[in-house]
Amino acid sequence: MFAALAVAAGLLGLAMLVLNTYTKTLLIFAWNCFLKPFSKNTDTRDQQAALESFYQGQASIYDITRSRLLQGRDTRLQLSAAHISVKEPVWVDIGGGTGWNIEKMDEFKKIPEFKAVYLIDLSPSLCKVARERFAAKQWSNVHVVCADATSFSLPENIKAADLITMSYSLSMIPMFYAVIDRLERILSNDGMVAVVDFYAQSTATLCGRTNLGGELLRHVNWFSRTFWRLWFEFDRVYLDSSRRDYLEYQFGTIKSVNSRNNLLGRIPYYIWLGCLKRRDSELARKINALATESPYLLPVNSSPEMQTVANEDELTVRSKGYEAAVVNLQKNFPLPSFFYQSEIWRIFYDERQPKYSQFAGQYIYAFTWEDPREDDKILKFKPTDTVLAITSAGDNILAYASMPNPPHRIHCVDLNPYQNHLLELKLAAFSTLEHTDIWKLFGEGRHADFGELLVSKLAPKLSSHALQYWLRNKKTFTSKKGLYDTGSTRWAIRIAKWVFWLAGCTDDVQKLCKATSITEQKMIWAEKIRPAMINPWVASIILRNPLFLWKALGVPQHQAEMISSTSGDFLTYITDTLDPLIERSLISEDNYFYLLCIQGFYTRNNCPSYLKTEAHARLSKPGALDGIRIHTDEIVDVVARVRSHSVTIAIVMDHMDWFDQDGVEATREIRALNHALKVGGRVLFRSASKHPWYTRVYEAEGFKCKAAQVREKNRSIDRTNMYASTWVATKVRDLDENASVEKLVL
Repeated sequence: MFAALAVAAGLLGLAMLVLNTYTKTLLIFAWNCFLKPFSKNTDTRDQQAALESFYQGQASIYDITRSRLLQGRDTRLQLSAAHISVKEPVWVDIGGGTGWNIEKMDEFKKIPEFKAVYLIDLSPSLCKVARERFAAKQWSNVHVVCADATSFSLPENIKAADLITMSYSLSMIPMFYAVIDRLERILSNDGMVAVVDFYAQSTATLCGRTNLGGELLRHVNWFSRTFWRLWFEFDRVYLDSSRRDYLEYQFGTIKSVNSRNNLLGRIPYYIWLGCLKRRDSELARKINALATESPYLLPVNSSPEMQTVANEDELTVRSKGYEAAVVNLQKNFPLPSFFYQSEIWRIFYDERQPKYSQFAGQYIYAFTWEDPREDDKILKFKPTDTVLAITSAGDNILAYASMPNPPHRIHCVDLNPYQNHLLELKLAAFSTLEHTDIWKLFGEGRHADFGELLVSKLAPKLSSHALQYWLRNKKTFTSKKGLYDTGSTRWAIRIAKWVFWLAGCTDDVQKLCKATSITEQKMIWAEKIRPAMINPWVASIILRNPLFLWKALGVPQHQAEMISSTSGDFLTYITDTLDPLIERSLISEDNYFYLLCIQGFYTRNNCPSYLKTEAHARLSKPGALDGIRIHTDEIVDVVARVRSHSVTIAIVMDHMDWFDQDGVEATREIRALNHALKVGGRVLFRSASKHPWYTRVYEAEGFKCKAAQVREKNRSIDRTNMYASTWVATKVRDLDENASVEKLVL
């Protein structure tokens, strides 16, 4: 008993010791940060004296007390390590303090792999802690320099820095203009600047900018801006917008991420990676050629992988990105962030345009509903084809790209930026990940380590816009339900499951997914599931609701009207859709579309072709995805800026069902397609109508239309059977060019 009491007393004493140590640390932190700044001794114009007065009393506890306050440092370091391309880089850490950044970097890129590392800080107390830390690590290539960042010089044997970092130090430097200018002078041509810091900016500071990058979440409301500026000024930390603005003016933006510290009052902070501006009009012309199929002879010294069709004609077709680049160059701004990305997939778009706000920050489709196997049967893709297709979730784009002999070029078009973010993520995954990770992400729709993969492997392949989106939406892949319970169409799947639950046939639905014969499948459908789904109650409450049709199924008003004219009502249309599928093939083996809807994930033997191991082998080869371009715009705007007669196949899905029969949108788009397509080029489209009204418009605008598939009673046309017909419009003649252009700009 006495022994037990002794142990208890010892544990209590230890707890008190820990508590006292923790309390003491908090008191030291509170005194130095909240009370001492008001004392007379800190009112000095000597920056080093001011810093030392602030840090001397808390240098030993600095790292302990900053872990929750200074968010994003490890993410910034991990992004930096992932983006470094130099084999033995030279790293300069401005305002490196205690050396925490350098020690942490060793987890992502081993410090001995750097040629040299220089920690620059003006506080002797913090530098002392850093020297002790590095001495313990025995890193001979790490050097601590107690100096002003405005006057620091690299040794004579070091020509330039390949990585320059600043962790919550830019906001504390009075002469920040001089420091940023100095960074530009010491940065190598292939080098990178990486910054994480507090900020308090409004959209007003974006005036005159042309999509430099980093607009998402950049705005901080008036109250937060005012509060945090005043709060941090007590400790000589300044959140004026000019610091970040000048940084983004002097360097090109590679990545820009705005975030909030949710642990401490949602303090705004940003992570930014940049490079030298490279004010080179040839770069803009090169990217323009890749975006528009324009003929352009690149300079002799251009990199081989960026060579395009050699032609000495003057550049006549200009992308929106090219025009934005010209505007920026005229203002002496860096190019838009898209021009500094490592991959050439994503084409410039201006995210500030109002037309992008309609999507409320989310994609509609987490998976593609059209059957790519039928596309190939109808179109018979060739390696010489240049394809223009709607992105959707990108599944069919990757199905085309993973063919044994894929099309030469695939232009992916979607007005919804978030659909394109999803495709861009898939392209980045195939460029960097093993098939095991690919399967977890897009086969199962869940990956517990998605956040780690995103920052360490995928980020260098993503545009700044896509990276910001996926950092905000990491739960898409880490949540229990996963990817395929996201997007607007998730509501259709959820409502179907609720209907099954109410009808008491949830177990029967799972049995349908495991049926091993058509006979078994038909019996389960007819006796259990069909009565639950296809009945007047479901039709009146759900299927006849316009809000459900649009928000859950993605069926707009004009398409709903076409469905009614085809089948009388939506319930009959659904019946004609589903009944024939049960006899077509086994859902468990040959219909991954409905399998996914029912169980929320694919199986290895029943999944889109791009998820097969042989597809991964093709898509992961160097250069395999170089023919893909992602356009975030309306089809008519994209094809109007593509060189005439450069496209051989256009796949527009059911897109034209959305148009008003009395409007001019269909005519404008079909004329634009005529402009882009070669004579003999084909447009594949699907419709909820057996005889869509716009076939007449195609015929009037230089095409000949032919039905490739028409749905009949008790007969399916493909594995989804969701559309009443599939058509091919073949271009048979050019339009008068003057008349065509005139109507394009209506």
